[in-house]
Amino acid sequence: MSFKVVYISNTPIDLDKESFAKLGVDYSETPVSGEDDIIAATSDADAVIGRDGPFNRKVISSLKKCRLIMTPKIGIDNIDVAAATEMGICVANQRGLSAEEVSDHAMILLLASARKILKLDKMVRTGGWRVFHGREMQAVWRGISQIKGQTLGLVGFGAIPRAMVPKAKGFGMRVVAYDKYVAADVMKKMGVEAMELNQLLKESDYVSVHAPLTPETRHMMGLAQFKMMKPSAYFINTARGPVMDETGLLEALTKGYIAGAGLDVFEVEPVKMDNPLLKLDNVIVTGHSGFYSDQMWAEQAQIPAQEVARIM
Repeated sequence: MSFKVVYISNTPIDLDKESFAKLGVDYSETPVSGEDDIIAATSDADAVIGRDGPFNRKVISSLKKCRLIMTPKIGIDNIDVAAATEMGICVANQRGLSAEEVSDHAMILLLASARKILKLDKMVRTGGWRVFHGREMQAVWRGISQIKGQTLGLVGFGAIPRAMVPKAKGFGMRVVAYDKYVAADVMKKMGVEAMELNQLLKESDYVSVHAPLTPETRHMMGLAQFKMMKPSAYFINTARGPVMDETGLLEALTKGYIAGAGLDVFEVEPVKMDNPLLKLDNVIVTGHSGFYSDQMWAEQAQIPAQEVARIM
């Protein structure tokens, strides 16, 4: 009997079918997302690749033969890992994938915020560049900060923030981090100072969140946390939208508790066009694109077959 692999997704990405063919598995793709459709498509699967859709206890309990649930991305917030573990099903993600891309993206959001790139671009395009220097331009430039010597606070210290450390240090930044699951010695070896979250928020000029979405981290960045930050500080989120409370962030931005934000993610995606954060000039948005590069996309297509081969 052949080993059956089912790839389900409502928004599929291209996987390397030739790799599955070489393994000799029975591979199929089914564009479903609802619980009942997933159950119908995967009940006799030995391995399931699921990019989206709920893999909750009900769905996992229906997987009578399954040995692997694989997601071709980093986040596993759509999978009930505890339920899978109880049933002896391995859960695998593409940990470390896009670490360079997302850390690049976070740094670029930081730099664009610090240098007010969008504001300056808009100023030139709308005819606002009328003099070379002088008081008129100083009014536009005011608030632009030198990066060297400023403090970057990393919330979370997994593969992505670790990739961000040498990039930030290349600009002469001081880097501090909070992650209660990572030993301070690990951070120290990279020249990073371990710090409690509240202290990090108070000291940082840029706070960049890199926490996975779990019940513990949902809305971990809310109005109370934003109020702890410097009025000149910027908030960067390239992790998951729901780790921040958008209502609290909106209040912090409109009342001047923080200077601005760079957001690649939102609580509801795609973001609704009436979201008030889109109307703010001190917010840069990029539409959950930080993970992408042409190189990563090719690599991503290969990994699921490699994981299936590993557990067969």
